[in-house]
Amino acid sequence: MKAYLAIAVPERAPRARILAALCAMLPRVGVADDGAFVCDLRGTERLLGTPLRVARNAISACAAAGGQGLAAGVGTTPFVARVAASRMSAGKVSEIPAGGERAFLGVLPLDVLPLDPKVIEELALLGVRRIGEFLALTSGAVTDRFGHAAAIAYALATGELVEDVRGIAPHRRIRAKRMWDDPVDSRERLIFALRAAADELAEALRHDGLAALRIRLVLEREELLPLRLERSLLPPSSESAAIVRSLRWGLEEIPMLGLVASAALEITAVEPARGRQIGLFAPDGAHAEEAISVAQFLRTRLGAATVLQSRVIDADARLPERAAEWEEVVR
Repeated sequence: MKAYLAIAVPERAPRARILAALCAMLPRVGVADDGAFVCDLRGTERLLGTPLRVARNAISACAAAGGQGLAAGVGTTPFVARVAASRMSAGKVSEIPAGGERAFLGVLPLDVLPLDPKVIEELALLGVRRIGEFLALTSGAVTDRFGHAAAIAYALATGELVEDVRGIAPHRRIRAKRMWDDPVDSRERLIFALRAAADELAEALRHDGLAALRIRLVLEREELLPLRLERSLLPPSSESAAIVRSLRWGLEEIPMLGLVASAALEITAVEPARGRQIGLFAPDGAHAEEAISVAQFLRTRLGAATVLQSRVIDADARLPERAAEWEEVVR
């Protein structure tokens, strides 16, 4: 069943912290044009509970992150959920059940829809002041008389047009710093020293299911100005080796490194890690540590007995379910 959650956020609310809280509990969180956070709840009911329960938990999580006075709406489309949230009092959740969208929207004024004010005035002259009266018109008549933009508003109200929820990664500072009593005087020694910092960043990325898109390295040098190096990782990666490789290429372009007393390595842009087979059947199957790390991450998020592997016990069994048994990968 289609279900969307919208969170109406006041102007002065800590949006970054609220976004981080929502992204920590839900798989896909986007930002609507009106500034509301919209979450796609499809496929989450088995793990997280009913949409209403998820909405209440989201309000609590946002409040813990400093988001006070938030309201939530649940609907079968992002538009209905956003309208429901915008009309609900602080701390409350409004759920519009499937089949009840027209009854909910019908009594609302036309300015709820993304209509040009001049179109609203023209409709008012025709006696059309509420969404229900607007939907009583045919879609063809709306398009012919008021244009494409009005037709889009009409489709949003009828549910024929469903807005896409594009997941975004929350802004987060992922940083590691290293200082040395004896300054580092060569590129190879510096690269070797930065491996531990890159490992630290990679672990943080994998824990949150993110991939680094851009990195920044700041080197403090004796008797020289600080050196700043910014690199892009294409494709984005959560691998320590990819971070180190990019740093090596960047440092090779610097003619004089000098004596490096400290280094600060920071990931300045991330994106959600793209799904791919983790080394079990793909050519990178030798990366057993990566597969175990991912299995541990999934077990942490989903609970015990959720990451399983099969073991053949009777290859000649008539029924597939009797041919193998499942055992937990990590405990």
